Amino acid sequence: MKLININPYIRYVNNYSPDYSYTEKERVIYDYEFMYIMSGSVVMNYNGNQYFLQKGDLFYLKPGIKNNIIVDGSIGLKTHCIHFDWEPPEEIFDFTAEEFYMHSVLSPNHKEKKMFLIDRPHNEPSDFKLCPHNKDLSFSTFAPLFERCYREFITNSQSSLLNTRAVFLEIIALLADSLNEKTNIPTIHPKIAQAIEYIKKNYNNHLNVSYLSEKYELSPKYFGKLFHLATGKSVNSFITELRIFAAKEMLIGTDMTIEEIALASGFCDSFYFSKCFKQYEKLPPSHYRDIMQKDWKR
Repeated sequence: MKLININPYIRYVNNYSPDYSYTEKERVIYDYEFMYIMSGSVVMNYNGNQYFLQKGDLFYLKPGIKNNIIVDGSIGLKTHCIHFDWEPPEEIFDFTAEEFYMHSVLSPNHKEKKMFLIDRPHNEPSDFKLCPHNKDLSFSTFAPLFERCYREFITNSQSSLLNTRAVFLEIIALLADSLNEKTNIPTIHPKIAQAIEYIKKNYNNHLNVSYLSEKYELSPKYFGKLFHLATGKSVNSFITELRIFAAKEMLIGTDMTIEEIALASGFCDSFYFSKCFKQYEKLPPSHYRDIMQKDWKR
């Protein structure tokens, strides 16, 4: 199952704020759970590891994994917990939070059902690798969503259940964006990384795709493609920007002529230099020098 295909089933949403200290008895859950810390802190023992959760943290629990919390009643813990399945379960595998988590309503065959739920099938998105302890999430973004999810759930109407699901999907979308920001760091081909450093040191020499691709033993087309993936720019644009930057420094900080600056920054002649400079800075090099040197002397 891919994330785009999820059809979440929200079993239970709570607002939990104990005012006493205790160590929870070790337990397992039979579905998935998000525990979002609205205020205070709590210690979570999960799968043999201990985590310190504080305001703004999200903890993701999976079925069948031993866990318990240690609560300090003086800290003022408040959490919203969402129990859910990533897709609606078959009726035979469904259960209520009231019976198996709150133990407020027990059926006659409770023990048998409990044993049955241990082997309950689970399916989660293969492309959504959320770790147990999730920190550095925007509190101003996520806290109102968890609060809304709870408010909609306790209203307990047909529209509120749809709204609960809609808010939950918004949470998942934001988590997916956050996860992508952390993991989608482009991998730079080692030869391209070397080429970038070489260009930075030798931009004022005669450089082009043919020369660089041959130097790093790649075809010109493949070199250009990898370079664009790494920098977001073509090889020529990357080189030209470095040359323009160097020329701007010389225009401001030296008395070199335009012709001298053109050659020193790697351009073949002053005419081509002026043409490129206008494209990037929207004015000729001489005008740029006059404006910047006047500002510099003020």
